[in-house]
Amino acid sequence: MTEQVFRLIPATQNFPWGKKGSSSLVAQLADGAGIPDFKTDESKSYAEMWIGTHPNAPTRVHSTRQLLSEHLTAHPELVGESALKRFGLENGQIPFLFKILSFDKALPVQIHLDKHTEEHINSEHPMDSNHRSGMALALSDFSTLCGFLPTSQVSEFLSFVPEFASLFSADIIAHFTSVARSPDKSERKAALKDLFSCYAQVDKEEAAAQLKHLIERYQTGKEADEEKVVKSLVLRLHEMYPNDSGVFCAFILNYFDLKPGHAFSIATGEPHAYITGDMIECIATSDNTVPLAFSSSSNLDISTFLSNVAYNPTPGKTLIQPTMFTRGSTHTSGSLLYNPPIDELAVMQVIVAKGGVESHHKLRGPSIDIVVEGEGTVVWAEGAKRLGVRKGQVVFIAAGTEVKYSALETALKLYRAFVEVA
Repeated sequence: MTEQVFRLIPATQNFPWGKKGSSSLVAQLADGAGIPDFKTDESKSYAEMWIGTHPNAPTRVHSTRQLLSEHLTAHPELVGESALKRFGLENGQIPFLFKILSFDKALPVQIHLDKHTEEHINSEHPMDSNHRSGMALALSDFSTLCGFLPTSQVSEFLSFVPEFASLFSADIIAHFTSVARSPDKSERKAALKDLFSCYAQVDKEEAAAQLKHLIERYQTGKEADEEKVVKSLVLRLHEMYPNDSGVFCAFILNYFDLKPGHAFSIATGEPHAYITGDMIECIATSDNTVPLAFSSSSNLDISTFLSNVAYNPTPGKTLIQPTMFTRGSTHTSGSLLYNPPIDELAVMQVIVAKGGVESHHKLRGPSIDIVVEGEGTVVWAEGAKRLGVRKGQVVFIAAGTEVKYSALETALKLYRAFVEVA
């Protein structure tokens, strides 16, 4: 009988937006993860750590170096019959992809597609015919663009930012401003769609010229009072991506800062771009994104983006409110559950005090732990089996397995991604 709890070897991704060398949380965790021949290169970007069964960066079993998907194919009971049936899982797949991101440059402005559209586009690639809804959980101070600003706010920017307004025809602006404060939601959405479609297809050289004027004006302190709220963001994005028309997203998309422990879900069709920080991203297993900006022109897919973006202007983002998984849990001790409105996944933050123990009941689906601080043990089989863990190490826990976490000389902090099948 195969073990119910065992270590994994994650994979790292060196995308250009990642923090470099040992400043990256990904590199710090990878250093302790048991990745063969891993050694931090201070000149290299370490953007993401992937833990799951997606073939673009597959996880392996630590003891055998076998692909996790192959191991689960041979032992489907580890995934559990309920999860296999609920999500139609085949070939050793699990329904979520667990990721750590560490970046100091904005990721592409992008959307994710719904399952129906993915199936149509990727009919020859079953692994990427899934939707990519997910959640983001801040591990450090974290900033992001996500979702459309209220149309009234965009209208204000059109009035006070001439470089932004120059991207649109007078007719588009006149119509947009006339309905920006309309009580008719559908009317506001339609106007936003017209405006954003023009923006997405604007001539790149014209946009770059207007952006140059805007940056020069901001750098000389000539912004209007109404622009002060967005000035620093515009300068920051321009420093990351000089002359990229995506900088104008600052006048269209919501910007907000998160503190460690803050989390939010990302719906299909919702435009977003993470800007800086360290975070967990847990998504339904897929690697499909549709970029609009902050990416090479060969990667952009403006037509697909515009066909699938969701025009839902809001004044901000509703955070996921964590709940107690174990009695008495807080942000500094115990187990907090972040449960987004996505069937395939949820994430727990687990903090065990020095010398303490935290018990988790059986889950009806597979789960994966990553230790981010301290060291301790995972105990299962009614105390008969245990596994030592420390920072960076990743552990698979089979469906239907009760576990206890204990901390040693320091507090133990880990995150547990899982699927719970009702």
